[in-house]
Amino acid sequence: MIEAAGKTIEPRVTCDIFCHVIDNFGDAGVCWRLAGGLSEEEGFRVTLYIDDAVTLSKITSGVPAELPPSGAESLGILVRRWEDSETAVPSDVVIETFGCRLPDSFEEAIARETLHGHKVAWLNLEYLSAEDWVEECHGLPSPHPRLPVTKTFLFPGFTRRTGGVMIENGLLDARDRFSVSDRRALLEALGAREPDAPFNLFFFSYPTAPIAQLAEALASDPRPVQVIAAPGRAGEMLGEALGRLNPPQVTFSPVPAVPQESFDRVLWACDALIIRGEDSFVRAQLAGKPFLWTIYPQEEDTHIVKLNAFLDRMAVEYGEDAARVWRETSLGWNQASLTPGLWSRFRDLTPELTRGSLLWSRHLASLGSLTRAVATAAKKGLK
Repeated sequence: MIEAAGKTIEPRVTCDIFCHVIDNFGDAGVCWRLAGGLSEEEGFRVTLYIDDAVTLSKITSGVPAELPPSGAESLGILVRRWEDSETAVPSDVVIETFGCRLPDSFEEAIARETLHGHKVAWLNLEYLSAEDWVEECHGLPSPHPRLPVTKTFLFPGFTRRTGGVMIENGLLDARDRFSVSDRRALLEALGAREPDAPFNLFFFSYPTAPIAQLAEALASDPRPVQVIAAPGRAGEMLGEALGRLNPPQVTFSPVPAVPQESFDRVLWACDALIIRGEDSFVRAQLAGKPFLWTIYPQEEDTHIVKLNAFLDRMAVEYGEDAARVWRETSLGWNQASLTPGLWSRFRDLTPELTRGSLLWSRHLASLGSLTRAVATAAKKGLK
């Protein structure tokens, strides 16, 4: 407690977030969004330890690809190299993301701080999943096998028995205010070839996706479409495939990377989305647009089980026909069986899918933000 002008002021909660980058922008994106939310909305003083600053620098405007020994600050967040944590003193709250496993020396430092009376709230934020079992695991304690400390598992999700997803204050209101003129201005700023295109498809995927099949499907549909392609090899591959087919009704517009805080507006400017990873997956849902999720491939088709679990949850917002077509197209895209007929039916149902997607986004907002769930768990762990 600090006394100032006769008032008692609570000191800011300090927080360390650990990010081990595996899925490129997905891991870095989730951790940066969490760091920003805890700083801006919850008042935490955040340090982010990351092992791949190059990836983070591509989605932020103030983080260099090569971090100095003292770290770099952007938007009130201190970003440091992963190895710097090995000699650091833990903050009030420590969040390891996606089971990244902290350095042994840092775990031992948490135990020392705890024994010396500095209570540390240690949280493990896991990957987002729609599977039923996450409800049973959300909030469970996990005693350390060797040290006298316990961490708590937190699971994002799509029900009230999970932590929800990250959604900033006022996000949906800002989305609903996004106008036709805003859309045109943004597409012009991005360098899109047709700012007034009647249908824009945002494309951000993995090179392992059936990109040639998508190109064939777009070329087979006579309706005009502009592809807004995010940077990356997958976008290049789609551009090359469309270049070989040369369909006159398809416009291919590669666009530059944008800072994470501008990404939502890019999605709002499009009519349908193909996205990948976790952060883009959540932002597509909050955008209220029809989308196909390129789920990260796993052995033995484990990712298809996860995909079906999500499809089951969100499909309740669609009519029977739209739900069936969305499922078939999603599975076709993730199992390399996307046909022109599937894409055509998906495109036909865009208006109905949009209505259902907007309903789903409001359901997610009703759950409360994952950022608040993390902050609540942290403060509980400090009591």
